[in-house]
Amino acid sequence: MRIINFLILLCGFSFYAQTSDLSSSEKQAFKANVIEKSNDIKSFSADFSQKRHMKMMEGNPESRGKVYYQSPNTLKWEYLSPYQYQLLFKESKLFIVEEGHLSEVDLASNKLFDKMGEMVAGSMNGQILKAEKDFEINYHYAENGVRAIIIPRDPNLKNMFSEIWINFNTDHLIRSVKLIDPSGDFTEISMKNIKINQPIPPSVFQN
Repeated sequence: MRIINFLILLCGFSFYAQTSDLSSSEKQAFKANVIEKSNDIKSFSADFSQKRHMKMMEGNPESRGKVYYQSPNTLKWEYLSPYQYQLLFKESKLFIVEEGHLSEVDLASNKLFDKMGEMVAGSMNGQILKAEKDFEINYHYAENGVRAIIIPRDPNLKNMFSEIWINFNTDHLIRSVKLIDPSGDFTEISMKNIKINQPIPPSVFQN
């Protein structure tokens, strides 16, 4: 199911990077800085490249596209190659456009998908770091920045992915996210050309 494959994506970098834990005071300072920065983000857009890593598959299939975020919780993933595919989280609903066909999921009536929607948006704007009731969160220095390793507490979410890795740059902005499923397979998405608080045409978020 393609929506399940999407929700098992979001990415980081190498498993082999050297990491060290933040101290308690460093963790609190970092978290406060990220949340303060995210509170100022009214819009966000970036180009992304996505690679899926599977133990049973040769090579790493790659997709490219654009991601758009509008505060407080409107988010769009637009795949441009090798196929065109759109996912739009808006007004407690998920709109999926594939091969010209539109389908809709009511997130409000499906608690699992609702949590996933919140998690996806929270991963993009940094607000997920406030959700310690729903996730166990650990912080490490890695990749010339800080990595938050997030473990879902909800059994249903945990059955779909075991860990979320969010990598932040030195400006406390998210540069990549990784979702690892229980089998150890994972998908990587790296973002570039990030634009913060620049106008996004309303037509981008029309379904």
